[in-house]
Amino acid sequence: MIVKGKDKMLRPYFFHLDNLSGAWYCKTIMGSIDFLLRSQNKDGGWGYRVDGMSCVEPTAAVLFTVSDSTARMRGKDFLLSLQHSDGGWGIAAMDSDSGWMTAWAVRALVTFSDARDAVARGAHWLVITEGTRIEETNDRAVVLQRLKIDSTLHGYPWQLGDASWVHPTALAMLALVQAGRGDDQRVRQGVDYLFNRAAPTGGWNIGNPWMLDKQIPATIQDTAMALLALRSINQAASEPHIAAAIQYLRDAVARAHTAAELAWGILALREWAIDVGDALNRLNALQASDRSWQGNPFITAVAILASKT
Repeated sequence: MIVKGKDKMLRPYFFHLDNLSGAWYCKTIMGSIDFLLRSQNKDGGWGYRVDGMSCVEPTAAVLFTVSDSTARMRGKDFLLSLQHSDGGWGIAAMDSDSGWMTAWAVRALVTFSDARDAVARGAHWLVITEGTRIEETNDRAVVLQRLKIDSTLHGYPWQLGDASWVHPTALAMLALVQAGRGDDQRVRQGVDYLFNRAAPTGGWNIGNPWMLDKQIPATIQDTAMALLALRSINQAASEPHIAAAIQYLRDAVARAHTAAELAWGILALREWAIDVGDALNRLNALQASDRSWQGNPFITAVAILASKT
């Protein structure tokens, strides 16, 4: 079943302040948002560190967390200024090739009513883009034997001309759903791709569950992204690939010790209404004195999203 209501599609990605206790909010979240506002560059974007080059990914992530109208408009204008003539986005202003960052830009710009044309053009780029596939019978058989994957399936690459990978595929699915294109066949193809690339023991890695008869372990961030994408189209938690991924992610988050791993893991598990134990406390314990996580606006934004109730 494909979700079509935009309010429902966007719900996981907005930070609702009404649900937070005052003391905890003031100490943890308000300070983090202040850090993000202070970190905005003169061009309106955000980088991966304070005063770092503005990039699409951190800018889009921060726009999900801040409500300051001036900061949001400047961030929106930065993203709009980087859209290419083909409708896609690169990593930053210096990147002239459209790629996986298109999904991040589309997801953020959906929240602006005056960016509909840019969103539509970006969504169209996603619909017509796919990773390189291997369809020749003999070559396909070799890939199946060595990697145990179906090389004919449609996923998304990091950059045009590359093979498909889990992370950009999940991001593209999220972007299309949020842009109102959740019923497009590219989303259904993405589901097939993700299920085919699932690790045998649960979860996802970059997209190679096997390599020369050896299992490649799943990773927290790839699993989280895939679960968020599958949740956005109302896939059932009882589906075997999803159930195994949720179990993997619960176990992995219980052992995680980095801010990025905890933030992505908590965000995905909570979206599936899974208890995260003490993970949120462990994430908050990693917050720096400037109220950021690792001085990184991107990780800080994801941590804020993970902290929603």
